[in-house]
Amino acid sequence: MRATDIPSILNMALVEGEPNWSAAALKDSLGRGYLALVACHDGVEGKVMAYGVASYLFDQGDVQNVVVAPSWRGRGLGRKVLRSLIDAAALEGVETLFLEVRCSNQVAINLYQSMGFQRIQKRRGYYPGVDGVREDALVFSLACH
Repeated sequence: MRATDIPSILNMALVEGEPNWSAAALKDSLGRGYLALVACHDGVEGKVMAYGVASYLFDQGDVQNVVVAPSWRGRGLGRKVLRSLIDAAALEGVETLFLEVRCSNQVAINLYQSMGFQRIQKRRGYYPGVDGVREDALVFSLACH
């Protein structure tokens, strides 16, 4: 990911009602050396179809975000971005990756489980809800090889 990708990323929604990352947060992730990857249409910079961000410290990492533009969903891009994040984290010495996901995001849960992530915990009321009702999060982990 480059700073020039950020305007395109800002137009990509996570989940309905979920706030997008700000330009400042995305720039901060680049400045902190997070693993930040994009899939670009026809390899053209700034035409982002999907992106992923993961942070890590020593042997543990956290997948912060994997987002696919609505018009590109269902084509395996989320899987490719997540696979690339896992591989990049392993190269950095990360042994275990963690992530949280809304209980209602069954598409993402299916993806994570199909890639070997194991559910380890439920966090009650973790996410703000659209109507003021908080939503639980599921926590998953993956041993990187």
